[in-house]
Amino acid sequence: MTPPNPPAEPPEAVAEALLAGHEELIASTAPSENLPRVGVWTITVYALTMFGFQLTLLLPALFSLAYKVQLIDPANKDASLGLVVGLGMLISLIVSLPVGVLSDGTRLGWGRRRPFLAAGLVLSALGALIIAVSPTISVMVSGYAVVGIANAAISAAINPFLAEQVPAEQRGRVGALGGVASALAGVGSTLLGSFLTGNIYVLFLTPVAVLAVTALLYLLVIPDQRAPEKLRVGSILDVFRNLWFNPLKHPDFALVWIGKFCLSVGSTFFTTYQFYLLLDRLGFTAEQAGRQLAAVGGLSLLALVGFSIAGGTLSDRFKRRKVFIYLAAGLIIAGLGAAATASSFLLFAVGGILLSAGTGAFSSVDLALASDVLPEKDEAGKYMSIYYLSSTLAGALAPLIAPVILRLGGGGNYGVLFASGAVLTLGTIVTASRIRSVR
Repeated sequence: MTPPNPPAEPPEAVAEALLAGHEELIASTAPSENLPRVGVWTITVYALTMFGFQLTLLLPALFSLAYKVQLIDPANKDASLGLVVGLGMLISLIVSLPVGVLSDGTRLGWGRRRPFLAAGLVLSALGALIIAVSPTISVMVSGYAVVGIANAAISAAINPFLAEQVPAEQRGRVGALGGVASALAGVGSTLLGSFLTGNIYVLFLTPVAVLAVTALLYLLVIPDQRAPEKLRVGSILDVFRNLWFNPLKHPDFALVWIGKFCLSVGSTFFTTYQFYLLLDRLGFTAEQAGRQLAAVGGLSLLALVGFSIAGGTLSDRFKRRKVFIYLAAGLIIAGLGAAATASSFLLFAVGGILLSAGTGAFSSVDLALASDVLPEKDEAGKYMSIYYLSSTLAGALAPLIAPVILRLGGGGNYGVLFASGAVLTLGTIVTASRIRSVR
């Protein structure tokens, strides 16, 4: 089991990054650099909330949606899963942009972030309940669309925490702790799911219940206030308009964007359909598959963290970026190749661990590489938000494309799907080799 996308950047980060670089934001409204240090209890509540939120994201993405789909439509489960996941991701991506704008400009007495967290929690429970009771794939799609809107609202509430309330000298450690909580949620998702299959309501509502407890703590502990009167945010149309740049004028940035998109599509093919490969090719039951994925997830987490730390350290020391992109893409290609040909669980596990190692190596340098080739440094918010789109679009489009590939040769062709992901990832090596302004 590997993280959903490398690196794991939620669609809602696009809106936050755009707003951070928007021309109409008044400089005086930015968080003060003299913010007081946050205490251990505040940091703990933030990390717990991130764990709860990531659990609601990853349990469906890695296990429960696939489990429910194969119960409703076993004959066409690959296409149906792609439809549910792909449309849900697209809706979440689109909705996140206006929700981010609305959150920044909210002037309610309760605060500008809390209302979106509370509303998102309610919508998350509603969406999970719709999915749990859904008798058809079309109803599942509508339920996951509600979940997508909920995720956008929750992200708009908690994503700004680091920038708004944590001083610069603590942001690295606090952000890392949030990342660890997210990684633990990813490893625990499939294991938890495998033990909850006896009751479909419990399977889908348990992560929401965990989030409800952590969100209540967040609402009580984390301070919030209404948006300043003088704060002006751009229109929603302005936000969408900022998602464009001229790739011919800035070819290096375009190449970095394309490279990450290719790599993310390949990885998403694996994470979305690994569960079905264990069922169809290796003959596991759903419960067995969940426990096996959780076991691989622990080793994959170690590989991801190890290669991420080593890659970042060595990249800075030797002032090289592209060689680590080559290494990352090579590891992911090897992992997808192993999964494509896996006739045993051991070979599948090796593939998953290699893919996670490649994800770690890539995440250690990809943001640094993107920062090195930014077309205009004074518009970093705009261009980084565009860069985030490479992985979020991949996460939305890959599940919609995958069923077409799986149907080749009569259906269930996971070997061709993962091999296609490996070929796409090869494009990351090609694009990196053509970058001229960074070594």
